Amino acid sequence: MPPGDPQVVPRGGRFIGSSAGAFLDQLAADIYLQNIWTTQGRVRRVGVACVSWGLSLAMIQQAVAPQPGRPGNWSTSVTLRHLLRVDDPGPQEMGVQPVLLPNNTPPGEDIFVINGRGVRGPKLPWHHRVTLRVRAPGRRGEDVQLHYHKHAPRKGHGPEPPKILPKVKGRHYIFDEVIYSTQIQNCRRAKPDDPQQQN
Repeated sequence: MPPGDPQVVPRGGRFIGSSAGAFLDQLAADIYLQNIWTTQGRVRRVGVACVSWGLSLAMIQQAVAPQPGRPGNWSTSVTLRHLLRVDDPGPQEMGVQPVLLPNNTPPGEDIFVINGRGVRGPKLPWHHRVTLRVRAPGRRGEDVQLHYHKHAPRKGHGPEPPKILPKVKGRHYIFDEVIYSTQIQNCRRAKPDDPQQQN
């Protein structure tokens, strides 16, 4: 199958990468409510931003694409947050006791300032196994299929997500829900010796 062609995620799921959560106001926005390569006009995506250590917030963003694959400037919708359905059954069982997080808040919605703007949306606490689905706008409110489009690697720790990769270089997965969970890992870093201090 050529790169960028849509692939339906298998029943067991597929790892699609880490979520934004390491740096304040950093936004992950690579999950769309439609195929970005075939949709012209209004396009929407799910944004997830780190609001503090231990807590992220989900939101709906929208833009206008004058032609398929070319969305304009994205803005966070204040009226579409009701489309986000989040199921948070509580802390995830990991086999080890995680550090007590400062944002051990009850599930639900809250208002946070993200990149200078007040945003209200459902909370995604770390160390919880949280499932996110998106309802279609309108009376019936059926869930929409979601589309993951691979973006370029992030450079630095700025708030804006990197650009979507061109269709021929990217991946495109179609699925019904996103599961946010925690993986425990150690990291390592190489560094040169510090120069000796002179007294």
